[in-house]
Amino acid sequence: MGFYYGPSTPPDNKDEQEPGGCMEALILTRAAFAALAVPLLILFGAVGGLVLVLYLFSIHPLLGLAGLVALALGIALYARWERSRFISGPPGT
Repeated sequence: MGFYYGPSTPPDNKDEQEPGGCMEALILTRAAFAALAVPLLILFGAVGGLVLVLYLFSIHPLLGLAGLVALALGIALYARWERSRFISGPPGT
């Protein structure tokens, strides 16, 4: 029985089939890493930021609070920038 009820013999013309190999695996690996690059950078950046804030708290509590204030200010500025990108109001106006 063939693949999905196709012919049980291989095709006669082997030029139509692409050879598998290392290049195909490398292309697929690169595509997977390209799709995961941004989420991984965000994840590692968040962990690095947490370690930095904990380190600042270990030096002095006011430095740790300054790190938290900088983080909150950065989030607020990003939210303001994101809100200005989209025009609010009913659609079609």
